[in-house]
Amino acid sequence: MSLLLALIFLALFISAIVRGSFSYGKADYDFHEHPVQFVIVLVFILGVSALCFYRFLVEMEILR
Repeated sequence: MSLLLALIFLALFISAIVRGSFSYGKADYDFHEHPVQFVIVLVFILGVSALCFYRFLVEMEILR
């Protein structure tokens, strides 16, 4: 489950980088209009993805 979440968040991160915008609900983050908020959201998404991938490695007992 954690690997699936990591891949979903990583795909969301890559999609936001390629398109240059990210929208969730009624909030739109565009790099050209709001670069600081866009970068903050991307860092958060990448952090969640890294955390989920770390949890996957711990569950598989690759990391202890």
